[in-house]
Amino acid sequence: MKNELLKYLIIVTLCYYLLKGLIYLLLWQTTKKVQENALAAKQRERDRKKIENEIWEPSSDDHK
Repeated sequence: MKNELLKYLIIVTLCYYLLKGLIYLLLWQTTKKVQENALAAKQRERDRKKIENEIWEPSSDDHK
């Protein structure tokens, strides 16, 4: 009886840690993807502002 109970306890414990590991893996992947998207959006915004500033700032060719 105790042997059987011990087997079930070990199996439940291993399943718990497996599920916990999978959840942490999913959270890590999601966080990484969100960070990549945020960095890409920041770069696009930086590029857009740079182009916008180039449009409105007079260039050296305009003074000739």
